[in-house]
Amino acid sequence: MMQSKKVIVTGAAGGIGLSTARRFAKAGANVLGLDRKPGVISIGNDTPNLTGLCCDLTNVRQIKSALEGFLADSGVDVLVNNAGINPSPSSLTDTPEALWLRLLETNLTATYRVTKAVMRHMQCGVIINISSVLALSGANKNAAYAATKGAIVSLTRAMARDHGPAIRVNCVCPGAVETEMFEEYLCRCDDPVLERRRIRGSLPLQRLGKPEDIAEAVFFLASDSASWITGQVLVVDGGDYA
Repeated sequence: MMQSKKVIVTGAAGGIGLSTARRFAKAGANVLGLDRKPGVISIGNDTPNLTGLCCDLTNVRQIKSALEGFLADSGVDVLVNNAGINPSPSSLTDTPEALWLRLLETNLTATYRVTKAVMRHMQCGVIINISSVLALSGANKNAAYAATKGAIVSLTRAMARDHGPAIRVNCVCPGAVETEMFEEYLCRCDDPVLERRRIRGSLPLQRLGKPEDIAEAVFFLASDSASWITGQVLVVDGGDYA
């Protein structure tokens, strides 16, 4: 199903991005993982058809350079826009303009830039954007992050209308997934252990998500099993948004 298909995953150095890149590679796809963290270079050490490149997705020249070799001989079949940051969550009034602009640049504009560059080489295929449940429900002291992720949802729906039927575009909204970003959130809490227990206990499925849970959802949306699905938002959160 994915044998020899070409897949690009951004934010692939860890968490959801790394699990997603490995899921496609396991299925036989040729995968390029992009991330600004140098650790991305080693992600393919144990997976021959997975290559990691260090790339600042806010830099147009670096994006072009990273894609040139991978797309030289053929187009791309799947693009997963996963890269995102939330370094200092705060309310709107407490968000410095520099942080607001940084979140927009990394979470939204980078998606625009990478997608535009890749689509020049995509006659048909699938694009999956990673948003967040905060795009749909909001959260205290997360104004800028929620705004960028809400924009990703709207962008997904607009792209699905613009680029069908050749290209399907869908969105995945993860909930509380055990990633580096989630651990950073816990560290900001007065009692990280209690907060982890509270979140887990509030979910109908009574467990936190794993990066592999999101990777499986992304893989499904990219597969032929989802061939009549486009412009949709799939919430994967253990039932929290139910």
